[in-house]
Amino acid sequence: MPDRGVFLTAFLTLVLVVASAFAIPQLFIHELLTSTIFVVIAVMVFFGEDKFPYMLGMVAPILWFISSLLTGSFMGEIATLLRFLSGKPSGPLETPLHGFAILTGLVLLILCAHAWRKQVTEKFLGKTFATATVVGLIWVGILTFWQFHQFSSAVRPH
Repeated sequence: MPDRGVFLTAFLTLVLVVASAFAIPQLFIHELLTSTIFVVIAVMVFFGEDKFPYMLGMVAPILWFISSLLTGSFMGEIATLLRFLSGKPSGPLETPLHGFAILTGLVLLILCAHAWRKQVTEKFLGKTFATATVVGLIWVGILTFWQFHQFSSAVRPH
């Protein structure tokens, strides 16, 4: 296995996101869709790939953070984590697992950047970067579409 730290961090992020799916059943499918990219990263690192999962591990969290910022959930998830750490109760559709997943996503980004620099000789802005960016954008697009679809169906009167 090329880098155990990348594998463990991707797997931990995966576990936190899937656990939040069970903690908030209303967001179950969205959380499972969120976890797919971390499954891909963990499996590819486990089977010895080095270029693509490292690049995906750098690109995907950044796109995830940007998407969360644009949809307005990023700051709420960090606020929920801070409330949890200070011992204050959180709302019914809030869990600190999202905040912990954001932190492990940040660690994944740092570890992947370190592993890329240490193990890969390819240029950073190359074919692998373009492929990982396209895959990441498709993933974030699906997440955003699903989130807005869920929100619009919840707001519409039945």
